[in-house]
Amino acid sequence: MDDALKPPGGWKIAAFPWFAMDEPTELPRLLRVGSVLLPEFFHLVIAPQDAWRTYRDGSEGAEGWRAPVLFLNFQVYEGELEMTEARSAYQDIGTVMETVRKVIKPDKWKLLGIHYMTQYLLQFMDEGGRPESDPARTGGDWPVVSADESDPYGNRPKAAIEWLDQLQSHAAEAYASARGTPNPRRKRQRITDDFLKKVARVYAISERAGMAPTREVANQFKAPHSTAAKWVASARRKKFLPPAGTPVDGAYDPTIERRLEIEYELHDSLKNHTPAERHALEVELQSLGGEVPGREG
Repeated sequence: MDDALKPPGGWKIAAFPWFAMDEPTELPRLLRVGSVLLPEFFHLVIAPQDAWRTYRDGSEGAEGWRAPVLFLNFQVYEGELEMTEARSAYQDIGTVMETVRKVIKPDKWKLLGIHYMTQYLLQFMDEGGRPESDPARTGGDWPVVSADESDPYGNRPKAAIEWLDQLQSHAAEAYASARGTPNPRRKRQRITDDFLKKVARVYAISERAGMAPTREVANQFKAPHSTAAKWVASARRKKFLPPAGTPVDGAYDPTIERRLEIEYELHDSLKNHTPAERHALEVELQSLGGEVPGREG
């Protein structure tokens, strides 16, 4: 583990997939944040070591009356992780925050949230469900519904099984990184007009469908939300999209729409056009003011 992510001497840090001081019910959705998957909402606990207690069932919790305990709530919104609230138990929040600030700078809290939540998810995968240290493991969403101890899903709610499936199928890169193995380097995307037209098309389709368009661009091209936002801004500058604040439908132009459709057809490697069909599309594209791929300049 990076030394910057280790708790200071005498302190302990952990993360759990629910908002602090809420009654945990069912596991939240897993959402992509950059190259990792995180619960839609979770909290980070920062507390002195002597505030933590291990219960009879093996779970652990920080008790606020024993020492200053800081709970930080996080939520994923449109592909970005935001800290939404700081809370404490039994002690004044200002006093608790001042104590924690002296040992861990606030600019590290978000990074710690990502790291320790990722570590929780690693344990979740390794233990086949909520880790033994999770105080909600024996709560209402962890019922024992089977007397057969050999039943691998007898003590796992539906949400836990869905988490396991999603983590195992979609998060290999993120959790390889968490285990200390190097991440494969992302191939840098060349920002060409053709690429920005594809960005514009995904954005327009998503907006018309009522989805968060920038998030869908990020998902489509497997990029962080901030990078997708820069691509969308570049597409606007190139006039492939209307100005910010103008709905795509409000600036609908059938000529541009048909031009984008043809360009997409010509770039789609899965389309097996005959030479005559391709020539007809190229002629139509040029008549609409577009440029035939491979003939620019």
